[in-house]
Amino acid sequence: MSRQPLPLGAWGSIYTKRSSAKTWLAETRYRDMDGKVRRVQARGPSAAAARRELQQKLANRKTPRFGLVTSTDKIDRLIEIFLVDLEASDRAARTKDKYAYCVKKYISPRIGSVRIGEATSGLIDHFIRSIVEDSGPSTARTCGAVLSWMFKVALRHDAVTVNPVLGVSIPRLRTKKPQALDPVQYQDLRKKLIAWEKTPRLGRPRSRELHEFADGMVALGVRPGELFSLLWEDLDLEANPPIAFIHTTVIRTTAGGVRIQDHPKTRHGVRQLTVPDFLVRQLRKRRRRQARAAMPNPLGLIYPSSTGTVMDANNVGKIWRVAADEIGYDWVTLKTFRKTNATLIARTLGPEAAAYQAGHSKVSMTQEHYIEERRGALDTRAVVDAFKPQRKPPTKHEQAQTADGQASQGEDSAPDSKAPASPPETGKSPLWKETEPPEDPPKTAETSGK
Repeated sequence: MSRQPLPLGAWGSIYTKRSSAKTWLAETRYRDMDGKVRRVQARGPSAAAARRELQQKLANRKTPRFGLVTSTDKIDRLIEIFLVDLEASDRAARTKDKYAYCVKKYISPRIGSVRIGEATSGLIDHFIRSIVEDSGPSTARTCGAVLSWMFKVALRHDAVTVNPVLGVSIPRLRTKKPQALDPVQYQDLRKKLIAWEKTPRLGRPRSRELHEFADGMVALGVRPGELFSLLWEDLDLEANPPIAFIHTTVIRTTAGGVRIQDHPKTRHGVRQLTVPDFLVRQLRKRRRRQARAAMPNPLGLIYPSSTGTVMDANNVGKIWRVAADEIGYDWVTLKTFRKTNATLIARTLGPEAAAYQAGHSKVSMTQEHYIEERRGALDTRAVVDAFKPQRKPPTKHEQAQTADGQASQGEDSAPDSKAPASPPETGKSPLWKETEPPEDPPKTAETSGK
């Protein structure tokens, strides 16, 4: 019977011998991950030291063709391979920039010098907790996602046997209940916002377009980046109904500027939306105003910046926060207008229509994060009245008694010819009797127990 070969990654017996006066040699046969058996040697000042050195060498040994990194390489080396893998992926450009920034800002400075084999779940957990304390849970979750991807790359190259991020509890963000504006609140906000825009101040004049941005977002339910990337060619105001085609968004680049991305945040964000009449009138006035001003607008943007370039949603958000604080709506953000649109549509057309308007793939996401809960009680009386107690028809004996009583009452009291006849009480019939139990009878000496 033939002898079984060594398993992959295993070695045979270790032999030691003196190679010089002060050096010992340890040697064995090792079967690499390509199936080939090779001799591996290590030296030390003693036989035991040479044996330990060889065992450590065998534990860290990987065939070069199977891995670009090993467990002895530093995490900075793994970062280089990860960034190449990230760039070749199909992730959105904004996600790539975000992950690359997270690596260079947080991961590399803090744990870049740690060797891959030293990155245990405890070390990763300590790193995540420090990020939570310094930068908040949102940044910590992003770092956790990046580290998980990085060690998946290390796992593919046999640098680790298990992903250490799997044992880490990454803190979740506390999500607040969605809060939206009702129509009365929005009209009040819009009135105060226009007054704020017209208030004179020293220095650079205030932007007078905030109320138009709010109208666009509350009417269409789009993201700020989607609104600022809209071109005039994306609108068909003469159609019935008027249509806006949403298929782009504005993103920030790693260099600090902004540009138009050729697709929205998700593939479900590509959609056609109807434009309400009040926004159609406003957009026509805006087009005429742009034509009269003769401002540079080479891209044909509906909402360009003051220099004719792409509007930065972050800059608009900073101006909005100042305005919202001064007009008494400090809880309203640019995203609130999107929630207001989704809430109103869900109340009238259902959550499915609200999810399509928002560009979401799941209705549950729209319901959880965008549709505000009802503030008051829902009037369900017309529906629940189906459970009211039923009336039962009277017996023949009760009908005869009722007829005799009415006849005798008519004989005893003759009707006054001058008095008008009182109309019968509506909603009640003498031929029907409630099945509910009667009220308690008055207590007597017998029933009271005295």
